[in-house]
Amino acid sequence: MYERVLVIDDSQEIRDFLCEYILQPKGFEVMQASNGLMGLEMAIAKEPDLMIVDQQMPRLTGLEVLEKLKERGIEIPAILATAHGSEETAVAAFRLGIRDYVIKPFDADEISESVDRALRESRLQRERDQLVQQLMESNSQLQRRAQELNVLYGVGKSVASSLDLEEVLHRVVEAAVYVVGAEEGSLMLLDEEHGELYIRASKNLDSKARSMRKRVNDSLAGKVLQTKRAIAIGNDSQWKRTHTALLVKSLIYVPLILQNKPIGVLGVTNRLKETSFDSNDTRALSALGGYATIAINNANIYSEIERERETLTAVVDQTDNPVLVVDEEFKVILLNKSARELFQLPDAKLSGIPLQKLIKDPAIVEFVSQPEEGGVDTEGEFVLADGRKYYAQLAIIQGGSSRSVLMRRVED
Repeated sequence: MYERVLVIDDSQEIRDFLCEYILQPKGFEVMQASNGLMGLEMAIAKEPDLMIVDQQMPRLTGLEVLEKLKERGIEIPAILATAHGSEETAVAAFRLGIRDYVIKPFDADEISESVDRALRESRLQRERDQLVQQLMESNSQLQRRAQELNVLYGVGKSVASSLDLEEVLHRVVEAAVYVVGAEEGSLMLLDEEHGELYIRASKNLDSKARSMRKRVNDSLAGKVLQTKRAIAIGNDSQWKRTHTALLVKSLIYVPLILQNKPIGVLGVTNRLKETSFDSNDTRALSALGGYATIAINNANIYSEIERERETLTAVVDQTDNPVLVVDEEFKVILLNKSARELFQLPDAKLSGIPLQKLIKDPAIVEFVSQPEEGGVDTEGEFVLADGRKYYAQLAIIQGGSSRSVLMRRVED
């Protein structure tokens, strides 16, 4: 930004000299006034960065210009030009706040140095104000980033602790809307059979929008899926100009990639807000998209484990021998039908319950919980309260993360 200097002098020759030989070569924008009253009006209207004011002028003297500005509370750095022998006038001008004075006739170097001295304080003040503003902006950005990190941390904990895919995906979308200050958010997954994206979780979308499906080959979200690259659109975006059917002011779409395969898109949109998203918003959304992908992967793994467990339960339920399986924390993974009958347990889902809460016989609990001895199977016999005798074999499952017990009744 150019600094502006107002020259107030009734001499055209002096104004031209200052303008052409001193101020313009130094890069100043120069304004001129040929008398004190005109100079006063221009100073009030334009508020220049510096004034060079002649003392002896028609209509208003230099001192009178300075006095009237002071009466209005307007502080503009000023240099007073006085005739030789008018030092008393200069002293009076200093009382009115001038930065410097020069005695006519003056040379180029003298007036150039005087301009630099007069502007030094205001330049330092301006630099200080700019630094304060930058510091405030940086602090605001740091606060925002800290807020974003807290939200991302919370979502990350949710993903790590919850197997409820519905809950986690909705939390991801809510966090996306909150972190980037968007009006709407959605998480779309790929329907490979039909080549379409459908809404899996959303925030602030109406029922019609939630039911819409986007063709992969004919939509921005589909392009993000195909290219595996995020797209951010604002009012001045090239994408905005080439997709005139978009009914939004701005948007971000980021891909969801699982094992190098795109499976969906996380997006936020603004329909009314004029504010565009920035690169920090895209990074935050990408992080949230990563959490969503982890949650989907965890849910897939859990579903597969559940299917395998149900298959295993169905198989072992066919045997007459009691079978129980526990994890490394001795929580039940599986109890077959015979085991539930033996320990008089209900058919309800028992997985995840600590073994000692289900089986009251301390000898059996102790047998199952005994320290591992190099993966060697352990055998034992038990007599139940009703007199029935059972032979039990404990096996440490490969990796030591769980153990199984097979029990067979011993006939007398």
